Amino acid sequence: MTDDDFEFDRFIKITEATKLLGYASYRSTNQLIEKGILLAYRLPHVSRKRVLLSDVLKLIEDAQEKTVYRQNGPGRPSKY
Repeated sequence: MTDDDFEFDRFIKITEATKLLGYASYRSTNQLIEKGILLAYRLPHVSRKRVLLSDVLKLIEDAQEKTVYRQNGPGRPSKY
């Protein structure tokens, strides 16, 4: 990704991020936020947290790179 990709960055809902990340539940995304893997923001006049679309896309890109180069061992594969 280049700097031009982030020119029109925007905040998205946690549920939208959950769908993009391929999770079935928003709780998985909240765990990423609690662990500090994904940053969440509180916006004025908005009751729920939001995340940046670019952060979610970067997380997906990093995960894809790891799965390409990682040796698959025994057990269940992890997403992140």
